[in-house]
Amino acid sequence: MRVLSTVAKGYYGSSIACEPMYLEFTDPLRALGHEVDHFDHLATRGRFGLAECGELFVREVREGGYDVVLYQTSGEDKMPREAVREAGRYAPIVAWNSDDDWQWNSYTKHLCPYFAFMVTTYPDIYDANKKDFPNLRLSQWGCYDRYADFGHAKDLDFAFVGKVYGLRQRQCRYLRRKAGLQAYGTGARLVRLGLPWFRGAQRLPWLSGPPLPLDEVNDIWNRSKVSFTPMEASSDPHLLQIKGRTFEMGLSGTLMLCQHSPHLERYYEPGKEFVAFEDLDDCAEKADFYLKHETELARIARAYHDRTRAEHLWQHRFTKLFQDIGL
Repeated sequence: MRVLSTVAKGYYGSSIACEPMYLEFTDPLRALGHEVDHFDHLATRGRFGLAECGELFVREVREGGYDVVLYQTSGEDKMPREAVREAGRYAPIVAWNSDDDWQWNSYTKHLCPYFAFMVTTYPDIYDANKKDFPNLRLSQWGCYDRYADFGHAKDLDFAFVGKVYGLRQRQCRYLRRKAGLQAYGTGARLVRLGLPWFRGAQRLPWLSGPPLPLDEVNDIWNRSKVSFTPMEASSDPHLLQIKGRTFEMGLSGTLMLCQHSPHLERYYEPGKEFVAFEDLDDCAEKADFYLKHETELARIARAYHDRTRAEHLWQHRFTKLFQDIGL
């Protein structure tokens, strides 16, 4: 099939860090034998404005001969919604949503009429809304296996890599004191200095640090014996998500020490393929336990790898999604 992947390329607008969805929505599709083009709606809107971005998108879809268009939604419109509807006359447009646990009612459900199909990664959202929105589909984040190295020497005992801000920054500082956690990514420098995250810190890259490129993120996972895996939504610490990193680091050989999130057991078995913790003290204790019991750690890390390889690659996600929407 011919596929148009409509996703941002720069991670949070960064010129050095690549948005994971750009790679995940191109390379795995090509590995399945599809022909894939890319349309960066974020960069196009920034360069030409909302209206012209929509015009360019419609022209691309009209003239491209695509069998399907995959479209990243992210909490703000990248082009007029009517442009999405117009482009849908020439190919089915499939929206892929993020953070529906807190923005479904305020934002993404209002986009449903403009797309042929809309994908959520939240079973609760799907179950509650599939009757009212028959074009809603359930899928999940997946593992992009280009940078994984299961056999890499594990020279980091207990680590976290990602954006370290808000509640997560306080968690990392606590686990650094209690269990020697090493943090990497934007905001990690503040953790190492023992300083709290503050409003405006991200505008001081010399202090907070820039986003890490995806290969460097994967390098941290490849080197980590145990990976701290928080699940709170950035908007509300009481909302637990299934984060993309749950699958993204699955082939790295790390042990996922994970805040247990609703529905996680649909994908991995606790105690066999990951280790769940109840609170930060429990997290610190379990990190210490598994670092002292390397045979058990290796067993769980291997099972995590094998389940990810068998069921949770992006190739699995796209194959099932295309079947679900009749392609």
